[in-house]
Amino acid sequence: MNSTALLFALGTVLCWGVYSVLLHMGSVEMGKGSAGPPDLTGNRMKAFLLVGIAYFIVAIVGPLIIMKAKGTVWNFPTAGWSWSLIAGIAGAVGAFFLLMALSSGKSAAESKYVLPLLVPAIVFAGAPIVNTLVSTTKEGNWGYVNWKFIAGIILAAAGTAMVMKFKPSPPAGPVPAGTPAAAHPSPGAAKPGPGPVARGPAIAVAPGYADVTTRTYHVS
Repeated sequence: MNSTALLFALGTVLCWGVYSVLLHMGSVEMGKGSAGPPDLTGNRMKAFLLVGIAYFIVAIVGPLIIMKAKGTVWNFPTAGWSWSLIAGIAGAVGAFFLLMALSSGKSAAESKYVLPLLVPAIVFAGAPIVNTLVSTTKEGNWGYVNWKFIAGIILAAAGTAMVMKFKPSPPAGPVPAGTPAAAHPSPGAAKPGPGPVARGPAIAVAPGYADVTTRTYHVS
């Protein structure tokens, strides 16, 4: 692979690597500052709507400018535009599924702590496997495949299975307000005073009075 192709490939890795993280952050932030109960589905759709606007800016305005600058002939063969449209639909539906997967936890803790780690690992490990199988079948290249190629696919699938099996566990829940923060007090904290002093059994004393000047007790 030449350096130019490698550079563009690494750019794709970077953009797609942060895509799910940014998409999840957008859907979460959409719910902040709104009154009433949380509208999770509505917040997802707001984020997805902005993804569509970004696609319009990058995938429509950008190509039009480049085509105009290069003087590209304005013709679209049927097979060309139909397959390209299907590819765009597949990409948009995939983004929709990704967004729904990131926000579909059974609890708030699962959506916040587990799914942002688990979903991208499944998507970006499983998608290359599907791409490899479909491309190899489409081009009829199975006759050139050796065992190392098959082993790589199996290892990628095994990695996805391990991610699903050993996924992180969300925290048990928020710490109650009255729970002590730590076993050891902070340096500026006041030290507790001494506990009650143990006393022996009471001794019966005859009635009388005490003279504090001579430290004597006079019986009445």
